[in-house]
Amino acid sequence: MTTVARDVMHRDLTAVMEDDLVHEAVRVLYNHNISGVPVLDGDWKLVGYLTESDILQSAVPTYLEVLAKSTFLEEDENGLLARFKSFGNRPVRDFMNDKPLSVEPDTSLMVISDLMIRKHVKRLPVVEDGRLVGIISREAFCEFLMRESGSRDEAGD
Repeated sequence: MTTVARDVMHRDLTAVMEDDLVHEAVRVLYNHNISGVPVLDGDWKLVGYLTESDILQSAVPTYLEVLAKSTFLEEDENGLLARFKSFGNRPVRDFMNDKPLSVEPDTSLMVISDLMIRKHVKRLPVVEDGRLVGIISREAFCEFLMRESGSRDEAGD
């Protein structure tokens, strides 16, 4: 029997809505100790994914912005904080990846592991009919592998 996403996924539906503000999404990431979060529309359909990296990239000046300054040293951590504050009250939809990776509940672990490695993702939403039903994290994947290898060791004794 092939192990599939539904066997490994957490049924944790921690997510943000596309209209939520960025600073609220940051609070969700921090409070749940996660690096990324699915973004849903009003019908609970997956429309995006927001990561810590998306937020950090938005706060750091672009190469062209740095070149336009009179000195490279003008931007300091106060500038970084000011940039974050300036977009913290904007909606998540402005910063999310609007082409999120996701898998269906019947996707095999081989496909999931390949996708996570090739695309460098830590958390992968599981959707059914476009709606979020769970999440597979690298941690959940490893927990599953440890559980399975432990049960085999006990069976061999």
